Amino acid sequence: MLIPNSIYIYQEKLPNNATTYDQKEIIDNFYSKLDDKIKTIDVTDILMENKDKYIYFKTDHHMTSLGAYFAYTKLCSEANLEAKKLSDFESKIVSENFLGTFDSKAQIINQENDKIEIYVNQNNLNIKSAEYDKETTKSIFNPEYLDKKDKYSFFLNGNNAKVVVKTNIENGRKLLVIKDSYAHIMAQFLCQNFEEIHFIDPRYYKASLTDYANQNNITEILFLYNTSNLVSDLGVLSIH
Repeated sequence: MLIPNSIYIYQEKLPNNATTYDQKEIIDNFYSKLDDKIKTIDVTDILMENKDKYIYFKTDHHMTSLGAYFAYTKLCSEANLEAKKLSDFESKIVSENFLGTFDSKAQIINQENDKIEIYVNQNNLNIKSAEYDKETTKSIFNPEYLDKKDKYSFFLNGNNAKVVVKTNIENGRKLLVIKDSYAHIMAQFLCQNFEEIHFIDPRYYKASLTDYANQNNITEILFLYNTSNLVSDLGVLSIH
């Protein structure tokens, strides 16, 4: 699953002569070179169809929880999973003063803050454990970050080499997510359908992912990246 960022989805809002590139073309080209046995998940169309909604932060390069939900529904349609409806969640706004990476670069005066909204239910609030690099908790959310500049790290405790989330779902499905930070906000939805979710960031985790998958009885693997990050992230080259 390669996900375009807001620069592509809202390209009509770019200044005249702004330098950019066709992220959809990159996604299609990438998918065309994969083995036929690998399922490709095209989320560009569903994001385009819902671009009038709040699916990307305005001051940050990540999707919002609503954008992540639409990506989750496309994953479910390809992976023989039943996607939860939005009505199956309770919506909560956990911050109303988020200023993200775009704001850090642009420093626009009187910039309007973003809101951070989450969709919660028993599946993602009541998990068995979340094992991070330096600590183990019982939550995929860390509210301590909401008082800091890096509020996006509220999701999945920021950047870790490896995170293992064990839910209370007992279906034997164990997902390995090879990812960048776009996957962090997806965790709230992946908890709906998998017994375990193993998040690996190849920028920091250099051991064999083939061995990891075998040793942990992984049943499915999801490669999830922001397209813009994919073309510049050298960590991808270390995957083996």
